[in-house]
Amino acid sequence: MEPLVAAQTAVAAVQNVLFATAAGSLACAVMGKRSGMGAPATLRGWQAGLAIALALTGLAYLWLQAAVMSGSPFAEAGPAVMAVLTESHYGVAWSVGFSGALLATLSRLFDRRGLPLFAAGLVAWAAGKAAASHAADAGDFSAREAIHVVHLCATALWAGAVIVAAAVLRRSPTAHLAAEERAIFCEALSHLATAALVVVLITGLYNVMQDTAQAGVPFLSMGWGRILTAKLVCVAAAVALGGWNRLVVLPELRGRAQQDGPAFMAAQERFNAWLSIEAVAMLAVLAFAAVLGHTPPTDG
Repeated sequence: MEPLVAAQTAVAAVQNVLFATAAGSLACAVMGKRSGMGAPATLRGWQAGLAIALALTGLAYLWLQAAVMSGSPFAEAGPAVMAVLTESHYGVAWSVGFSGALLATLSRLFDRRGLPLFAAGLVAWAAGKAAASHAADAGDFSAREAIHVVHLCATALWAGAVIVAAAVLRRSPTAHLAAEERAIFCEALSHLATAALVVVLITGLYNVMQDTAQAGVPFLSMGWGRILTAKLVCVAAAVALGGWNRLVVLPELRGRAQQDGPAFMAAQERFNAWLSIEAVAMLAVLAFAAVLGHTPPTDG
């Protein structure tokens, strides 16, 4: 992999984490409010910072893309940026995604009333990413591109909710929160992760079938196929960890919520511990997704 492409991949991995964390912060804010825990004030600050970071990394990625497309050294890619924006399909796709990041940033000016705008900005960001991905080979506004937008949003909700919830549950002042509220929040998180996972698996299978349809070579003989396999191993690990929490730890957590004593706190700590490990697996999934996005499906 060439240095500029490697740099693009690294920036894309950061963007994946930022996008997922932004989506997760939105989901956790809603779940916190509905569970009675309330939305931690830090989440609003995170959302503003994440949206700004998405916009900044978008600018960095545009510069890298201009260097790659023009064949210029990184430091001399400035003149090619405008050409990429105005004369290429990538420029249109980038503009859609960047507009989404700006909308998400501006939405924070409206405090809680800006959450719908924040969500709309994230969807626009995902649409821009899809339009610049392998899914765009089928054309703009195609079913494949729309399905990839759904895949990106579902993945972000799943991974982001786990990552943000792991941080929120560890940092929340549990002494000031009723056990029932925490248990309801954990249950809502589990339901959201399960629903998002189903969507991720269905749309992901569709994407894989589309990407490999023209390959004509054995799956594991492709570099793309081997990277996807590594990603799927991380997905399987995340599913196993989430499944253990949902099927084993969560019922105990709910059962002991009425007492709100040491037994409940022990169950909560076990839930938090498995959730934190699952969050690490999610970070690996997002990193592999960035590598996949910069590897041709026909790469041997």
